[in-house]
Amino acid sequence: MQPFSRFLVYFLAVARHHSIRKAAEDLHIAGSAINRHILLGEKQLQTPLFERLPSGMRLTAAGELLYGCARRWVRDLDDLNRQIDDLKGIRRGQVDLLAPEALSRAFLPELVARMKHDHPGVVLNMNIRDNRRIYQTLLSGEGDLALLLDPEEIRDLVVVRRMSFPLGFICQPDHPLARHAAVRLAQCADYPMIVPEPPLALSSVFTRLMESGRITFAVASRANNVQMIISLVTMGIGIGFLSYLDVMSEVTRGELAFVPLVGANVPHLTLALVHDRTRQLSRTTRMVGALIEDIMSRHVI
Repeated sequence: MQPFSRFLVYFLAVARHHSIRKAAEDLHIAGSAINRHILLGEKQLQTPLFERLPSGMRLTAAGELLYGCARRWVRDLDDLNRQIDDLKGIRRGQVDLLAPEALSRAFLPELVARMKHDHPGVVLNMNIRDNRRIYQTLLSGEGDLALLLDPEEIRDLVVVRRMSFPLGFICQPDHPLARHAAVRLAQCADYPMIVPEPPLALSSVFTRLMESGRITFAVASRANNVQMIISLVTMGIGIGFLSYLDVMSEVTRGELAFVPLVGANVPHLTLALVHDRTRQLSRTTRMVGALIEDIMSRHVI
């Protein structure tokens, strides 16, 4: 069911893409038709909704107001449809999950596999976003649930579940460090290190820990990508500093060992399952949330 006017559909597409041409490609509609409806809407509202710039279409202050209202209308309709589905007892549907890329290697594939096995009629849409943007994306109505790493701002969110992943060192299974249940920073200083570099968040953590402990590592290599660090450690180039979340699939398969780092100043990585406080979750969404909670509980170490 499409209850919105052509104007509003076209307006949302142009606002989203910042371009009439890209909106036309997305909607498979002639750009001239989209432009005509936008102009008619501006005429009826008696105010410009877009600034037409060489770089594209930019919302005016009035356009921003309309865009915010339209997003809420779309979100409310989505909620209504899901509530109606619940009343009908429909065991199908779809759920939009926002998550950072760090979860794409192990956590999310396991979730999709569980969904396919337990609830084959439900489609789980995985939207991988920059962790720093997930908060606003969720509040804009572009997701039903979200997984956030180290959430700083949760004022408008309901935190369904939290869990912590330790930071530590990864090494080959036969490495001397692998015999330890946990290590302190000084115990690792004699081994060649794959040093995490920006933009990895662990880069600043690692630097801070070294400075506070006044420890210098023998640098074997530097890398700003988790997969590259894992590959170098797997090849025996050195040990690496990551979170358990980054390597739990390799550890589970026995390809790498993870040794937690202990000490007074060692932080943990927090993962939170959240949803918008203003949203009424459908039964399908609550079911997906419960499944995520179960997976989170089984990955605690």
